[in-house]
Amino acid sequence: MAKQVRERPRRAYSSPIRQAQAGETRRAVVSAARKVFIGSGYAAATVEAVAVAAGVSVPTIYAVFGSKPALLSAVVADTGSDSDIRALTDRVLGEVEPRARLAGAARVVRTIMQRESNILELLEEAGTGNPELAAASRQAHEQQRQALGRVLRPLHEQKALRRDLHLAEAVATFSALASPECYRLLVWELGWSGARWERWLGESAARLLLSENR
Repeated sequence: MAKQVRERPRRAYSSPIRQAQAGETRRAVVSAARKVFIGSGYAAATVEAVAVAAGVSVPTIYAVFGSKPALLSAVVADTGSDSDIRALTDRVLGEVEPRARLAGAARVVRTIMQRESNILELLEEAGTGNPELAAASRQAHEQQRQALGRVLRPLHEQKALRRDLHLAEAVATFSALASPECYRLLVWELGWSGARWERWLGESAARLLLSENR
């Protein structure tokens, strides 16, 4: 009786070159989507226009992202990803002095707000009732809360925050001060300079969040 030969499970094919190419394609599409969304407005922008701008096919975009809302989500997730902003963020997260840490976080937020002003304007359309833009706006807020949580958590652990303040409340307070809505009101509408807003943000966060002996 012939012995039954067991087939070995096939290994998933993985190529560093292919992965690098996929990463380049993704970055090119996100960059193109940013330009098309900003130039046309989200509602009028099409996946076809993004494909042309990125130099890829429409099926490629759907294969990588799945939908136009997912493409918008990727654009929002990419905000603040420039290498100099990441380096500035790393320096802030390495700062142990509480007031300097908050001031540094304010510098990061201001830099992102100024550099991503076109995205902020795009997300303002969320107020028109577009559910996809509303979801992207919520995503932007959640990203900021997570980032500020990383800033505040060590201060909470070393008892530098007010004792009557829970970490979640501290994050919510800092997020409200640092929100795009607050930036738009004080800088765009009331005419504050970016430097003044940054200073106000850092000082207000310190006054509201830190214990008196800090």
